Amino acid sequence: MRLLSALIRTNTVKTIQPQRTGHTTMAIPELLRKSAEKLLSEYCDEREPCCELNHTRLTFRIGGDRATLIEERWAYLEQGHWLIRPVAQFRYNADLVQWSLHYYNSSKKTWVFYLNFGPSLDLAKILRHVDDDPLRTFWF
Repeated sequence: MRLLSALIRTNTVKTIQPQRTGHTTMAIPELLRKSAEKLLSEYCDEREPCCELNHTRLTFRIGGDRATLIEERWAYLEQGHWLIRPVAQFRYNADLVQWSLHYYNSSKKTWVFYLNFGPSLDLAKILRHVDDDPLRTFWF
């Protein structure tokens, strides 16, 4: 039941808008953006859903200074609808030239900085941590 309450019902995938933070939002540099797109695309293609093949898929959105990993599940009760659950968000800080990891707090409907893994220059390293998920924050 917790999983269903965390999902957002929609007919189409919504664009995730950047939230206001203490620093100026700068777009991810083009070369780094292309690298992030390739990495996230490969990750989404390779990560097989735990069950229900073809009823669960991973996607991502990149906008502004962040990339968001999204899980989509087929809504069985409403044909043609997908339930969307934000999984993780990777924010790029141009001043520090590094990525930080954030998780979605569904009860507050906000992104929260993930304290158990510090910012890194290597997005792949952060993505591996999300995949391992030792504290069961991203995958439940």
